[in-house]
Amino acid sequence: MNKDNIDKLMATRLRRYNEIDQNPTFIKFENQLCKQDFFHWAHYWVFTFNPQNTGTEFSAWLPFEFFPKQIELIKFIERCYVNQEDGLCVKGRELGYSWCTMAYAIHKWLYFDGFVSTFTANLADNVDKLGEPKSLFEKGRQLLKFLPPWMLPHGFKFGTHDSYMRIINPENGNVISGAAGEEAGRSGRSTMFFIDEAAFIEQADRVDAATSANAKTRIWGSTVNGMGNLFARKRFGGKLRPDQIFIMHYTDDPRKDAAWKAKEEKRLEPHVFASEHELDFSASVEGICIPAKYVAAAKRLKHLVKVNPSTQGISGGDVGGGKSKSTVVTRFGIVVTVPKAWNDPDTIETASRMLEAVAETELINQNGEICSSKILYFDSVAIGRGVLDAMMHNEQSDILTIPVNTGLDPSDTTWEDGKTSKEKFGNLKAELWGICRERFKCTYELVLYLEGKPNGIKHPIEDCISLPDDEEGPEAMQLAAELSLPKKGANEKGKVVMERKIAMAKRGLSSPDFADALILTFAGNGALEVWAKLGEGPTSQAEAA
Repeated sequence: MNKDNIDKLMATRLRRYNEIDQNPTFIKFENQLCKQDFFHWAHYWVFTFNPQNTGTEFSAWLPFEFFPKQIELIKFIERCYVNQEDGLCVKGRELGYSWCTMAYAIHKWLYFDGFVSTFTANLADNVDKLGEPKSLFEKGRQLLKFLPPWMLPHGFKFGTHDSYMRIINPENGNVISGAAGEEAGRSGRSTMFFIDEAAFIEQADRVDAATSANAKTRIWGSTVNGMGNLFARKRFGGKLRPDQIFIMHYTDDPRKDAAWKAKEEKRLEPHVFASEHELDFSASVEGICIPAKYVAAAKRLKHLVKVNPSTQGISGGDVGGGKSKSTVVTRFGIVVTVPKAWNDPDTIETASRMLEAVAETELINQNGEICSSKILYFDSVAIGRGVLDAMMHNEQSDILTIPVNTGLDPSDTTWEDGKTSKEKFGNLKAELWGICRERFKCTYELVLYLEGKPNGIKHPIEDCISLPDDEEGPEAMQLAAELSLPKKGANEKGKVVMERKIAMAKRGLSSPDFADALILTFAGNGALEVWAKLGEGPTSQAEAA
């Protein structure tokens, strides 16, 4: 937040206000512009209130200048409305989410006849409490009070048309209403239903059922509250497409710099910071195989050093069944590409599409060389058996297809502690997850080293892994999320085993198809990568970015 920028923005707003005030005929045209463009309306006329600014160089009332992620959020909500489908937003604390949703509702209330917005939250006071700035409806009232009088509906009177959990537009009949409790949404109909702090709502399943018939578009927004709630099940349950999920991380807020992070990490317990700011659903869950902080480091790595993909890639294919997606992930040395996924139970078509996905995935490395994959490890058990039969008739002879049964015994690989994989792991699946975990652990420790933080270790870059950013597509976001879902445990012989999918289902989690596809890229146990390095020299270089 820069005071000079704020002063310039205020000067721009005042000029526009004075121009219209001196030329009332402009009002009609300005309202038309505001109706057509939400961001024009917000840029010139919308203010927010933050009492924490009192006593600083900033006013408690500031122009609402949306930062890029907030702009994306508004567009996400609008897309859900146009498509008449639900959306879910996982958000960090104090990112302006509630202000954005209420501003969106106010804009529709002003300009779009017949639009009814309903808000609910975990507590009635969070929906509406007169004079309480954090309540949703008080935010709405504050937004309205700073609009110019000519922009308000004809006949609108504060105190008359804004009552407890209700704001009425007397000109077009639009309503912004509130609801609280487990029966929220049971009666009436809405154009859009906003469910705030959804992870903290008691009896959330009843709210889900009650609101399902109330509105065709529901926006579930919340900070993280572990895995044991409806919000987490919706996030990871597989019923929402990746593009129906929106992530607001503290790093998306330009106001939250390294100094802010250091202060918050000192103020909060580690698991609280991980949950409320890092959006780590598993922060309080024991036994997660690949912690979310490891995954986050794998996304940061390429922004700290330059990573060069290997020319010879390895692809992994997980065969989906029923509602699960079939997925292909290709890894070029340490560089993981955006997954390709589709819903199609036909095994012949799945085999064909897997081969196409492998063939289509290419990168150009720093030396100008084309990086491609000529090998596909795919799941060959259960429904994968049908894909195996189809692969036997593979006409793309330049792609080597290798079936993998992860339920078989581990390999004979010897680990740094002197134990073999057969001694450490209960089956091949656990070994592959263990190999992948080590890659992510090394990445996390290298990132700490590069950032000058305690416990950092300068690992060789080739021992690490680099994930695509969430912004590269919803499939990239889904891969990162799934990697931190499965738990690891021990069998009766004390060997490491992975959580079975039936156990994950009991926690409300769907099959981690994207993560399983990445795991399969390690099925060659490194032998092919060793041969690749012998043939092409160092495949990945780390240089200061």
